[in-house]
Amino acid sequence: MATIATKWTALLGCALLGSAAAGYAQDSGALIDVLVKKGILTDQEAVDVKTELMRENAATPAGKVNLSSSTTEFRIGGDLRVRYEYREGANSAGDHQERNRYRYRFRAGFTGKVTDDFFYGFRLETSSGNRSSNVTMGDDGGPWGKNNDGTYIGQIYVGWQPSSNTTVIAGRMPNPLVTTGLVWDGDINPEGFAEQFKFSSGDVGYFVNLGQFVYGTAGSQNVFGSAATNSDAYLLAWQAGAKVPFSGGTSLQVAPVLYTYVNQKQSTNPSPFRGAFSPTSMASINNLFVVEIPIEYNFPIGEKPGKVFADFAYNFEGKDRARKFGRPDMDGENNAYQIGFQYGKAAKRGDWDAKLFYQATGAFALDNNLVDSDLFDGRTNMKGIVLQGNYALGSATQLSITVANARRKDGSLIAPGSGDIGTTDLNKFWLGQVDFNLKF
Repeated sequence: MATIATKWTALLGCALLGSAAAGYAQDSGALIDVLVKKGILTDQEAVDVKTELMRENAATPAGKVNLSSSTTEFRIGGDLRVRYEYREGANSAGDHQERNRYRYRFRAGFTGKVTDDFFYGFRLETSSGNRSSNVTMGDDGGPWGKNNDGTYIGQIYVGWQPSSNTTVIAGRMPNPLVTTGLVWDGDINPEGFAEQFKFSSGDVGYFVNLGQFVYGTAGSQNVFGSAATNSDAYLLAWQAGAKVPFSGGTSLQVAPVLYTYVNQKQSTNPSPFRGAFSPTSMASINNLFVVEIPIEYNFPIGEKPGKVFADFAYNFEGKDRARKFGRPDMDGENNAYQIGFQYGKAAKRGDWDAKLFYQATGAFALDNNLVDSDLFDGRTNMKGIVLQGNYALGSATQLSITVANARRKDGSLIAPGSGDIGTTDLNKFWLGQVDFNLKF
């Protein structure tokens, strides 16, 4: 029979184990059983210890959360942003439109991992837009109505990661591609399927990202009667890239990606994407076969990080897209590029960063439905400069400023897109944004 001192030492160890965290209270049961088998505790003493541990655990905040036994990791998080925004556009006649807005955005959700290498994610957002989760203050019936303050599912996906080198995802997901705002708005969460693969050779890291995105659904593909058969539209992406480290903390990453559209026939793909790209049909996706090549070179500047970055895009079917638009003479407007420099990184309190870049997009180079909706008002056939800066107020809070100035790239063409400035005859554009960001 164990001594009194030995018993109380064992009981104290179990109590400390149980109070360390919620999960330990359950794990300590196995330890108590071992102590019983070794004769250190009696059966009744073991029952008393387990009861006390469960009581203490239930009194803690963590003890009030009951997760399924299959859950191995669970995280709740999100962000809140309050923004002041100024937009101004001028048409070719010199007339101006201005818009001042105070806006907010809230996104919250959770991610988790379960047994057998599966994971999942879910996020709610404050707007139904595919390229924005912003809500404009005062933009309701009221005053202070709530008819524009809805809650929408921004992300919902399930994934499988059998190893650290392989990931498969299905649902509405974060963009799995390495890309920039030249081609993709950062707020877009594509729906469909994606596969990611990583491997290395020496110090060089390689990656492959594949995407099969459901771009638009036609509803019934084969309808009754003599009506035309419709087809769902898909966007397929193939990306292969590498990151090469060099001496002195420098590295180079190149990540070319090829995009092609399935079922983009003008008469059968889903509305509003059917038809030929034209001044009256700017969402059409005909004749888009695009290669994008994002590049970045990272290097230290003293104790701060620096980066030179660029992105190039070329539409192999830009000539046909221009011809169907009615401007075969503009077949050279089939490319786009972005090039810039970043200094610093606003990671912890007192840190700051600044980014400056130039961007130019031909009218027939890219998908107007995907490009960044803020910087050049969500349009192609624009060129200009962007200056962005961030200052970390704390580890979870940040102040950000964005300034952009652009003009029409080719004055004989419209500036196609669906921006906030109410004209396709957009000749000049100015943007100013001041953001307060909080992450939790």
